[in-house]
Amino acid sequence: MNQTTSALPDFHNIHFDSIQTLRGITALFIVLEHIRFLNCGAFGVDIFFCISGFMIMFSTHNSTKHFLCKRLIRIVPLYYFMTIGTFALIALFPSMFAQTKADPVFLIKSLLFIPFDIGEGILQPLMRIGWTVNCEIFFYLLFLLALKISHKYRGLICSGLVLLFVILANTLPVDFVPLTFYGAPVMLEFIFGILSYYMARKLYTIYQKQELPKFLLPLCTLMVIGLFMFLIISKPTVNILGFRRPLVWGIPSFLFVLCIFVIGLHIKKMPAPLVRLGNASFSLYLMHYYPVMLLDRVVFDFSTCTPFTLLGTAIAIAVSVILALICYEIVEKRVTGWLRQKLL
Repeated sequence: MNQTTSALPDFHNIHFDSIQTLRGITALFIVLEHIRFLNCGAFGVDIFFCISGFMIMFSTHNSTKHFLCKRLIRIVPLYYFMTIGTFALIALFPSMFAQTKADPVFLIKSLLFIPFDIGEGILQPLMRIGWTVNCEIFFYLLFLLALKISHKYRGLICSGLVLLFVILANTLPVDFVPLTFYGAPVMLEFIFGILSYYMARKLYTIYQKQELPKFLLPLCTLMVIGLFMFLIISKPTVNILGFRRPLVWGIPSFLFVLCIFVIGLHIKKMPAPLVRLGNASFSLYLMHYYPVMLLDRVVFDFSTCTPFTLLGTAIAIAVSVILALICYEIVEKRVTGWLRQKLL
């Protein structure tokens, strides 16, 4: 490396195009999860949770002002739009939503991030994929409490609070839906994200000193390929609600984030389309489900792999990405930008 230590910015002043690229690729895999004959990207949620823990630690290093307000402004507008839209769809086309109904109480609970039984014992909001947003909001609340206790030890305290909820949910002989939902083992993956922040910061310090081993780049590249293959083939063995998930998918996701971080230190320019897709990954996550389901039920029938359904998959991805980019420009940038001006 030709750069000197003084020429490199501080860890908390760098921009993570590599992590944004990972966001974009991960969101695409979640789209593929809902293409029935593929059904191969559920682990994307685990990577997202790790990235979330990493980025929340990173973004609160220099300033914690308006922490929760900033996070709510970032997430709530699009989530509310999609939740209200889902309620309207359920009311208009109830036969398409066999597992739930257009109950105003369900809508209110969904908007307030209160877990409930949507039907058949499933604990999810009206917009089913919104369960991850509920987990994010609860993580932010725990992180806010940790910030109030100690900024320096916020990561350790928040990790302890998450762990406490998981232990209580899985040991107390009580049937309390919010505890069951927010104490799910998958919440442990936010802790992995916090740990990845500390390790990435240490790796960057070594990188600044130009002491990062040269073999680390090819090693991380090989690990990314291996981890990806493992995440794909391990799906049949994972209970998405049990402790096996954070072990089999959470730990590889943690390593995935770290490997991508190291790769990003060496590859300065990430592909611009993937970075842009990463910026719009939240929109892609929330927007893709209904276009994919509509194409599945009305046009392509994604139950089997045929040339026709492969074409349908390409169309589903294209439609989802286009809608996500439009949504990102209108909602995530303009609406949230307006809210930031008014509220912060």
